[in-house]
Amino acid sequence: MRRLIAILSAVIAIVVGLITLSGLLVGDELGLLTVFVERYGVRDLTSVFLQLVVVTVAVTLVIGLFNLVVVHTGRIGRLRRGWPYSLVLLVSFLAVVGLTLAERAGLASAVPGEPAYTAILLDSVEVSIESSLAALLLFSLVYGAYRLMRRRVTWANMLFTFILLVVLLGALPLPGAGISLLAQVRNWLLAVPVSAGARGLLLGIALATVVTGVRVLVGQDRSYRD
Repeated sequence: MRRLIAILSAVIAIVVGLITLSGLLVGDELGLLTVFVERYGVRDLTSVFLQLVVVTVAVTLVIGLFNLVVVHTGRIGRLRRGWPYSLVLLVSFLAVVGLTLAERAGLASAVPGEPAYTAILLDSVEVSIESSLAALLLFSLVYGAYRLMRRRVTWANMLFTFILLVVLLGALPLPGAGISLLAQVRNWLLAVPVSAGARGLLLGIALATVVTGVRVLVGQDRSYRD
């Protein structure tokens, strides 16, 4: 029985995946395949599947928020370690939800020409968090360079430390020809090697996504076999 359920799950995943791919990828110049897609309403089915995915993600998000509230409420009720942080989280969550509902109901309207209160709150919190993460990244890179040079001095470690210093010094808003030259070198590093590395990472993510999708379509994914 368990094996039969696993086979049925794999078959459903394969069929739904092929229908979705056909509706998204088949264009208007593929002859019989295009006729088949249009005649049997494959694109309509694809639209329905995508809407179901959006609904599922929304429901999952709501369940996650509910679980977050339950967990932190229990932590506050039992006065576990770190409960003040849970209290701050819950108060912030309820305040943001209440403010959003008040804006939707027209009870808390922003000044004409100014952004909404929730947008201001989001920008303020997001900018603060991004600044904190950037600062942590800076210290992490500097500490990593220090550990590398302390453990062993090699050409690769020296190159990493040198490039890190060039990027950090080139970002400083200081006058002078030397700083200007460092800024140009920094801009070149960000535009060429760093951009190439980022594109390589994106290509790797895309290939991993394709491989995972193919494994699901051929029924090799464990979640459909176990």
